[in-house]
Amino acid sequence: MNQDLIHLIFAEFCETRTHLDSLLSEVELTQKKRVAMTLGAFLRRPYALADYFKIDLGDAAEFWDLSFIKIRKHPGVHELLEQIWAHHRRFDELPKEGGIEDFPPAMIAEWTRDWGEEAARSFARNLSQDPLTTIRLHRRAREAEDQLLAEFAKVDLPKMRKGYYSTFARVFKGFARVRKNPLFQAGWYEIQDEGSQVMSMASIFPAETARLLSSEPMQGRHKFDAIDFDGALKKLPTLTVIDACAGGGGKTLALADFLEGKGRLFAYDIYENKINALKKRAERAQERNIKASVVNPEVLPQFYASADRVLVDAPCSGLGVLRRNPDIKWNRVPMTLSPVEQVPIEDLQRKIVTDYLPLVKPGGFFTYGVCTFTKSETVDQLNWISENHPEYQLVASGFVGPFETDGFFMATFQRK
Repeated sequence: MNQDLIHLIFAEFCETRTHLDSLLSEVELTQKKRVAMTLGAFLRRPYALADYFKIDLGDAAEFWDLSFIKIRKHPGVHELLEQIWAHHRRFDELPKEGGIEDFPPAMIAEWTRDWGEEAARSFARNLSQDPLTTIRLHRRAREAEDQLLAEFAKVDLPKMRKGYYSTFARVFKGFARVRKNPLFQAGWYEIQDEGSQVMSMASIFPAETARLLSSEPMQGRHKFDAIDFDGALKKLPTLTVIDACAGGGGKTLALADFLEGKGRLFAYDIYENKINALKKRAERAQERNIKASVVNPEVLPQFYASADRVLVDAPCSGLGVLRRNPDIKWNRVPMTLSPVEQVPIEDLQRKIVTDYLPLVKPGGFFTYGVCTFTKSETVDQLNWISENHPEYQLVASGFVGPFETDGFFMATFQRK
């Protein structure tokens, strides 16, 4: 397999800032795994790997300040990509985690300011590792898991364990080819990080999920053994639920599964392509209670004070999913409300919260969540909601990961 391919793909990454998954979608299936391993490892822990191969990338602060043009032409980068590429059969011998040099200094400084120097070092170690593959079992699979295990036994998959946070999660160590399985095509499970599952659970079962959350990020696992989610599912009344920032629909499908096809579930996003993808996933999962559409100003007023649950998984800096999306730390494009108007991400989050809070009925629940751990997007936003919306009472809040899961923050409020 020609190693020139990895240079071409990395050049495209530097020139277009394309998301890693999008880049990989253009690669032939026979080459995809090797390209993903090589480029993913480099993007996650360049300095740890350079140290292993004795390659000089120069001073880390200066390296992270280079333009993409200079990074693309950097001789050390070319040599490092070739070395990782050549070691694809001995990939397990390479470093599994990195350190603070594997992240832009400004990012490390922000983590240190928010959580302290030792926490910043721990973030760097954890977020430079390869991501896990996690699935959420659909209710059909939970009722016939022996059949699922028998199907998995037919193919070469990494060892699977139960989730540490979600009773619905099954976790593979490293990459697992689970999309091609017939049971995936039949909707028996979805690929969804365990932390993302917890956010879905927090929206429907705020009281039960509260004990899974930590006051600070990366506090390790919590046992859910004592939480009777099956019992909670059976007691669940018919609900009207709104997923405000549905994206591709991972949480929407989890919400539909928890509702067991009952009630009404409305999923909104501003991007039509994401809504179309959600509709296809809902059809595969055989979830009939989802109504997904592109949000517009006429849609929301009809729900005023009528929703039992509203989930806002808001746009954010995405630092909690750096293992899964390492291109985030390389991309210097600022978050914007529109291609023209520059708006801080915290302001955008507050605007979305303000738009959706009025939809919750008295006694209903509103959940704010983000896949990050900066204080300005998490605890500061929680305090802002509490201070500016006294009609809402905080029920539960906290972090999950980034440790055995991606990093998430969530806060659930009840309308008085």
